[in-house]
Amino acid sequence: MTDYTEASAGYSAFKTKGLPAYLVLDTSTSMKPYEQLLNETLLKIYDTLYTSPQLSEFIHLSVISFNTMPHVVTSMTDIEALETLPTVSCGGWTNVGPMCELLRARITEDVSALAGDGVQVLRPVVFLLTDGLPTDKPSGAWKHDLDALQDRSWKPRPHIITYGFGDASESVLSTIATAAAYIAEDPGGDNGEALSQAMGSLLNSLVASARAQSLQVPEEVEGYRTLPTDYVS
Repeated sequence: MTDYTEASAGYSAFKTKGLPAYLVLDTSTSMKPYEQLLNETLLKIYDTLYTSPQLSEFIHLSVISFNTMPHVVTSMTDIEALETLPTVSCGGWTNVGPMCELLRARITEDVSALAGDGVQVLRPVVFLLTDGLPTDKPSGAWKHDLDALQDRSWKPRPHIITYGFGDASESVLSTIATAAAYIAEDPGGDNGEALSQAMGSLLNSLVASARAQSLQVPEEVEGYRTLPTDYVS
């Protein structure tokens, strides 16, 4: 996994390695039945980070939700500094373009801040979970913002791992992903189960990455099949 060396330039003595990780959740109207499950799973992820110092020292997690507009649920802060855990609520459309734009802005700011703290910053990773198709108008407008997020000339461009279920599109998942793309084996099945499996997979990936001190991409995900990615990272 490549270090983000430009942001780390000038820091000869790093305190530790750090992986900026972004959990990006589709919270459009179609996800409303799974709102409680989303919040319960988020609580489990934060509890795992809080009770595992080795994990929280390496993984710098931010949670972003997106529907009609994206929202920073939790910024990339020290897990021990959080007094309360915000929750997500579902409603609105599935607009992908504004989410990509916000992600690029947050990554730029977060990587710079981590490097300023003496962290040897690894290339960020984005875990994107969605159950639907982009609703941006005009159709396909979101691809411009995605291109900016995947821009090879932008040093901290992230690895992107996508999980899709429900009405998610294989082609969209493959287009957005740079590291891996997965779709539920039974699109018409239990979306709650598929969501749980995806969240479990990304949590396992974070734990494995902390142990290896580098990003570990799941080779396979229970209940999902792997898709080819259009964008080769």
